[in-house]
Amino acid sequence: MKIALIGAGPRNLMAFERLVYWALDRKWADEVKILIFDPFGIGGRVWNPNQNHELKMNSLASKITLFTDDSIQMEGNPHLGPTLFEWATTLGKDFIENNNFKRQKLLLEEIDHLTKYSYSSRALFGIYQQWFFQHVEKRMPSNFSIEIHSNLIHNVKLDKEKYILLTDELAYQVDAISAALGEGMDEPSDAEKEAQAFAEAHHLKYVPVRYPAEVDVDDIAPTDQVIIRGLGLSFIDYLSELTERRGGVFQRDERGSLIYTRSGDEPTIYASSRRGLPYHARGLDQKKVGETYPRYFLSDAYVNNLVLKNQSITGSEFIKRITLDVELTYYVTLAKLLYPDINPVEFEKELATASNGFKKILDKYNISAKDRVDWSAWENPIPTSVTDTASFTTFIKTYLQQDIDIANEGNKVSPFTSAVEKLRELRSNIRKIVTYELLSDDDYVKYVLKYFNALNSFLAVGPPAFRIEQILALIKAGVLTLTGPGMVVENENDHFVTYSSVLSDHQRYSGDVLIEGRLPQPSAETTQNPLIKNLLANKMARIYSLYLSDGTLFKTGALDVTTETAELVTPNGKIMPNFFLWGLPTEKRHWLTNGAPIPGVNDVRLRMADMIAARIVKSAK
Repeated sequence: MKIALIGAGPRNLMAFERLVYWALDRKWADEVKILIFDPFGIGGRVWNPNQNHELKMNSLASKITLFTDDSIQMEGNPHLGPTLFEWATTLGKDFIENNNFKRQKLLLEEIDHLTKYSYSSRALFGIYQQWFFQHVEKRMPSNFSIEIHSNLIHNVKLDKEKYILLTDELAYQVDAISAALGEGMDEPSDAEKEAQAFAEAHHLKYVPVRYPAEVDVDDIAPTDQVIIRGLGLSFIDYLSELTERRGGVFQRDERGSLIYTRSGDEPTIYASSRRGLPYHARGLDQKKVGETYPRYFLSDAYVNNLVLKNQSITGSEFIKRITLDVELTYYVTLAKLLYPDINPVEFEKELATASNGFKKILDKYNISAKDRVDWSAWENPIPTSVTDTASFTTFIKTYLQQDIDIANEGNKVSPFTSAVEKLRELRSNIRKIVTYELLSDDDYVKYVLKYFNALNSFLAVGPPAFRIEQILALIKAGVLTLTGPGMVVENENDHFVTYSSVLSDHQRYSGDVLIEGRLPQPSAETTQNPLIKNLLANKMARIYSLYLSDGTLFKTGALDVTTETAELVTPNGKIMPNFFLWGLPTEKRHWLTNGAPIPGVNDVRLRMADMIAARIVKSAK
């Protein structure tokens, strides 16, 4: 049997591990050849070990793994192994020293200072993946062989019961495919093409939507004025590239505040977005591996019962249950912190049974009005008193410092941080409701795609607190200006111009450089990935589409796949057997498909890897 793994990032490395251990456990005697295809080698594009060391992950090194464990609800047997942190602090140094990695000194220094509260460099995670691959490869049974190819697979054809993988020059025949394509780039929009043309005509620089680690910004001069569109994780990457990597230094003053000392090579940076605020800082993680708060309203039992009975849930009920779980965690943590006379156990029991809201219980326990959850303020923290540039400038410094302080209180102490953590702990159950299509198409679009996803990203998908500290330090140093909500970028005379459409004075900032500091939602309809384009053209795949009650068709941009095993679905609804496609190209068919696997929490990515391996092994003739 021949098995193709297209993409050599975390997902397919986990699939590889599962295939090996399924074979060992079942004493699978067939000759098996595994072909891995990735132009970027083991670890793939995003986790290139040679990328700039300033680029960091957004998850703790102690809570990243590629190994299954006893928490995983799967058919196969777990294969225990070290987390990224455990590996780095035991085996990592020797592995790095014995291999020729580009920034070896920085990597070894990072390991020396790594703690369970550290966010590792992306390069270090890439090296962990290379070690993991070698670790599994050594354990392959004698009937297994493996080939690693740097070819880009641009097309797949079906020949009877075999798949033919095509590169520019070669063809490979295989029996099964796992395609984990990761980050992809869309064709530029008309607006992006216009910005590029304007830049070329006026000798400006335009950086389109790209993965920041692969963008050369070294030609941006210290005298340049840079506009960055977007305040998400790509924005933070570009900030690092334009400041710290140019010799600027972040350090603590005598009061412990972070300050930035210029190198003199930094450009002036103006940045904003539609909301006008960076994502909330991740709170200090005070929980042990696998430790979570109880889920009461969107509980495991409730969601599993919906799945078992194939029972739908309305969008309003879905959002209500999420908000109740989040608020309960907030109030229980609040009581422990500020209301010592309240018995937190009894308080929690009462809240857990109040499915119609908490007002009566909060009144009973005399919870102050100022301490109660205000979702409108969580969704838009900018107060109505902020009306112009001067008031926004004052507000943003205070707001960022408060965000840092609250995050650093920790997710077992801070009411807000613990509540946001609950959003992350609800992910597995939210995924099930989306994956098993338990919402109507109308409600899925209205409540998830057009409301919850954006709010969840703002509250619960942000960077570590030290990144927000860096943003504040750069503002105070005069390097960075956040220009306010409702960002507008226009072409004017011979420059780019940006301003806030919300602030009354519409203060304008000119730029010689425009950087698209954002990664749009992946879309199979507009992707530049030749494999996805050809799968659609060959009618081996289709766009996951929703049929709304007003008669319109809503195309999500995701590739349609089966619910549990992520096998491709054709335009006529046929399943492509043993052709698995998972990860970002399926976003919106599945939910929140990015991120690294987490130990101890029955991680969906590890479960999926086991299901794919099981399906392949059992299909062998």
